[in-house]
Amino acid sequence: MLLRLSLENFFLIKSQDIYFDSGFNVITGETGTGKSLTVSSLLFLMGQEGEYEDGTAVEAELLLYGEQVVVRREFRSGRSRYFLNGRGSTRKVVGEILSSSILLQGQNDRTNITRADFQRDVYDRFANALGLREDVEKVYQEVLELERRLKELKERNIEREVRIRLIQEEIEEVEGVGLKLEEYEDLKKRLEEISLAEKINSMVMGALSGLDEAKIGLSNALKSIRSLSAYKELGEHIQKLELTVDYVLELGRYVEGLYVSYNQQELDFLNEKLYKVQRLERKYGMPYSQIWERAERLKGELTELQEAEDPEKLEKELRSKEEELEKLYQELTQIRLKSVESFENRIKEYLQSMGLERASFKVAFEERRSRYGKEQVRFLFSSYGKDEKDIAQIASGGEISRLSLAIFMLSPPAQTYVLDEVDTGISGATSIKLARLLKRLSKSTQLIVITHSPALASAGDKHLTTRKEFTEDRPVIKVLELRGDERLQEVARLMGSVNDNTLKGASELMKEVCHA
Repeated sequence: MLLRLSLENFFLIKSQDIYFDSGFNVITGETGTGKSLTVSSLLFLMGQEGEYEDGTAVEAELLLYGEQVVVRREFRSGRSRYFLNGRGSTRKVVGEILSSSILLQGQNDRTNITRADFQRDVYDRFANALGLREDVEKVYQEVLELERRLKELKERNIEREVRIRLIQEEIEEVEGVGLKLEEYEDLKKRLEEISLAEKINSMVMGALSGLDEAKIGLSNALKSIRSLSAYKELGEHIQKLELTVDYVLELGRYVEGLYVSYNQQELDFLNEKLYKVQRLERKYGMPYSQIWERAERLKGELTELQEAEDPEKLEKELRSKEEELEKLYQELTQIRLKSVESFENRIKEYLQSMGLERASFKVAFEERRSRYGKEQVRFLFSSYGKDEKDIAQIASGGEISRLSLAIFMLSPPAQTYVLDEVDTGISGATSIKLARLLKRLSKSTQLIVITHSPALASAGDKHLTTRKEFTEDRPVIKVLELRGDERLQEVARLMGSVNDNTLKGASELMKEVCHA
């Protein structure tokens, strides 16, 4: 509810606080005295651009859900600043607060009631379908989320299968060597032992070869010396040479015992394993110990990939949620269908009360599945009773305004409803009917009505008027509250002129409108 508007340097209003009450507030005044500045100031506050004087400011005090909220916009040095409860804010925040609580008729009726979402919300509010619609939207979002997860899962599964194959190939390659890490260490140790044996055996063979040659030479020498001893005394030398030959033979036997025997097949087997390891190390650019550790980690990743979420399980969950959504769709459709006739008839009654006696109004449903149900709500209208068309095709602003009012009578979309000259084209008995309708609406919605109609002015709970005064030859607009005789005279002025007859008529009109 709008409690107060404070305007500073707002066009011809220099400084003015305007207070509003709950119920029916009316604003009247001579043409050109700025009656519509109330609407203009609210539009300014909502962020409307325009040519504004430096120092222009508008502040609104609202009562929202039991709490007072103050929003403000200042225009200084060509820039706007927005405030919420005295602290800096943004145009978006201030605009959303105002547009959610205040509806401006006459300025944006066509924008509002021609919007598909607006029509749907108004109708569902009347049909008491908003709660169920929230359930539909919740389950609809859950379906979308499951569809998204399933799509991502299927996409990931393709990547996952590729990754699984790569991991399996790498693990198989490592395991294909047939060596665990500790076995590889044993292999290297064994190969070192065989390598050393080969060196020893090579030296043994070299030593035995030399000893064999020495043995032959010494044996030949011994034979010749023995022959020579027949002519010379060589007994002592022959004895020593015989000992040497014996030593060489003994040494040969000892050295031969140093030969290390090994299995060539074992060596070939070990070299084959070593070759496979070295090939892996060249491929991955790391030692076999790191390759083995990497393979162990890949086994863990492979297990996780193989145990990933099952698409079939998610598909089953999605089917179940889609069935739940379809059931809610059907329930929402039934609720909507039940309210069609009542909504249409009530709207037509209100339109007839506002002078559109031949008007026809229909609620149509177009199949369009969304988060709001399986049908789109559409309002159709005809001013002459047939060939109803989409509201967006209505040319007359007056018809739009009255249709808007009729709709809001059934399903008020905001706490405060500002009507700017809704009485255009209405007079006589029809204006009295309209005044009574507004009086009824004001029981549940705060109304601020800018009017030239004496009937509407008579129905107000609070009556404000605009007056243009001059200060040093400069026009200034002021907003005043009227009570008692002042209000009676203003209603009489709206009836044509102030005299005894119009004053009496004004008094009777106020009684008729307010107490009928």
